Parts: sequence; structure tokens; C-alpha cells
Amino acid sequence: MNLSSGKSELRKFYSSRRKALSREELADCSIRICGRIRELDVYRNTECVAGFFALGAEPDLSSLVPEKRFFLPRYNAASEAYEMVEIRNVESDLVIGRYNIPEPHPELEAADPAWCGANLLYLVPAVACDLAGVRLGRGGGFYDRLLAASRLPKIGVIFSCQIAEKLPCEEHDVRLDMVVTEEVSVVCEPDFK
Repeated sequence: MNLSSGKSELRKFYSSRRKALSREELADCSIRICGRIRELDVYRNTECVAGFFALGAEPDLSSLVPEKRFFLPRYNAASEAYEMVEIRNVESDLVIGRYNIPEPHPELEAADPAWCGANLLYLVPAVACDLAGVRLGRGGGFYDRLLAASRLPKIGVIFSCQIAEKLPCEEHDVRLDMVVTEEVSVVCEPDFK
């Protein structure tokens, strides 16, 4: 796929690559990704992590939950945006939310957005990423709004088959600082060609 392809076509292409992985490959790659995340100084040195719940063929980060104060996004219909909520137990703290994605229970208190910007290390899902830090999400800009105030590194978490040579970047797109896959951990370079 090349840059002239529209975002919709790019989403289809990279989603199909991820979906082609077998259950065993997904599980093995997820374990390896979590291992790579644990090796990062920025992860070891932070207390609070914002992750995501794997939807379909996304990396499973659930083994990281007990290691840190762990936050997941929850859709807030009133603000039409996602908010971050701390969870302690994957079994009891989650309900099925918007888009059929497990998210924190409505009774759990949302974290203050300013606090999140200063304190959360974001592990970010993506349909694809390039090594310049451009992230292709599912569309809608929800993560870009969450990440806009983040002062800590933003880490794209994907499978190696989702690394793109170059992705289109719009003005509102928030760039990633790193990309972690089952094979590599890469510091993004905005001028990467």
C-alpha cells in the first residue's frame, strides 16, 4: 500500500493483515509485545499506564494490568469523547461499551483529564503505524483528542505486520513517540523517510 491510498483503503489493508494471524500467533505475539513493553525504561519508571482492551485481532495487554495503576478508555456520551478510568480487576471492572468494546464500569470514577496528561504513559492501539510516529486509527479522532494533552511518551502497540512505510498525516493527528511490536521497539523519528 502506498501514501496515495485513502485512509479507508489503508485501514482495510492493515486490518486484513492483522486478521490473517492465527489465534496462536496472536497469543504468542501479544506475550512478546508485553515483554518488550516491560523492558522499556519509560514503562519501568512510570506508575500509571493507559492501555486498551484488545478488540478482535489487537495485541492483548491484560497481563500488564496487575503491574501498574492501569487505566482504560470509557466512552462518555455526554461529552462524545473518551475518558480514562482506573481499573483493578479485568474480570469485575469491565462492561461491554460503545462499539462492543469492553470498557470500565459506569460506576467507576473517571480520572481528571489534566492529571491524565501529566501522569499517564499511553499504550495506544492502531490499525497501522509508520516509523515517523504517524498512527492510523479506526477513524473518528478519539485517541488524538485523548493524546493531545499527554506530556509522557505515547507508544503505539501493534503487530509487525502493521508497520507501514509511510502513512498520511493530518494537522490534528498526534504523533507517537515509540512503536512496539513483537519484533522491535522503535523510537519514532518525525523526519523518517
